[in-house]
Amino acid sequence: MDMHTRHAHLFTNKTQRGILCIENLQDGTMHLMTSENLAKDIQSTRFLLDLGTFEHKDLQDAYERIGLEAFSIKVLVTAKDEENLATLLAVQEKRLMAQGKSLY
Repeated sequence: MDMHTRHAHLFTNKTQRGILCIENLQDGTMHLMTSENLAKDIQSTRFLLDLGTFEHKDLQDAYERIGLEAFSIKVLVTAKDEENLATLLAVQEKRLMAQGKSLY
């Protein structure tokens, strides 16, 4: 799979909205967040984690303890223009918890 296919949201002029997932690859714990601009928020999330200023303390502590290589920041769901992001977030959190996933 090439870069343009795998990360299509980074190579478009249209702003895409949806749900981002930051996953701890060591223990599978996830943090979900809404985004009005997926490409921008992937970059800014990584920047904030690297700076040590991400808003979620437990996630930030884990990031500092185990490092960048143990985390994945990805688009979980791309939303349609009319979809409510808060509702979409709640649905995704419920789905992951039903699968036994841990959330930050």
